[in-house]
Amino acid sequence: MNNRERIVRVKFHRSRPNGETEYYFGSMSAIFDIFSKDDIGCSLHTLWAANIDVNRPKITRYCTISQHFVYRKKHKS
Repeated sequence: MNNRERIVRVKFHRSRPNGETEYYFGSMSAIFDIFSKDDIGCSLHTLWAANIDVNRPKITRYCTISQHFVYRKKHKS
C-alpha cells in the first residue's frame, strides 16, 4: 500500500486580505471552491493542461501552483 498522497499548494506572490500566502488542497478542482479564476490568474482547464508535477509548477500573475507529496504513517492491522 502506498503511503503518500498528492497535494496541491497555491502560493500567492502577495499576501491575501487575511495575511496568508500559502494554501493547500487535495485536488486542483478544490482550489476553485475557495478562489475564483480571477484570484488565481487562470482556469481549472489551464491548470490541467499545464500538467503540473513536483518539478513543474504553474506560475501565474498572482500565484504559483505546485504539486507535492504528503507522506503518511502506515496503520497496523
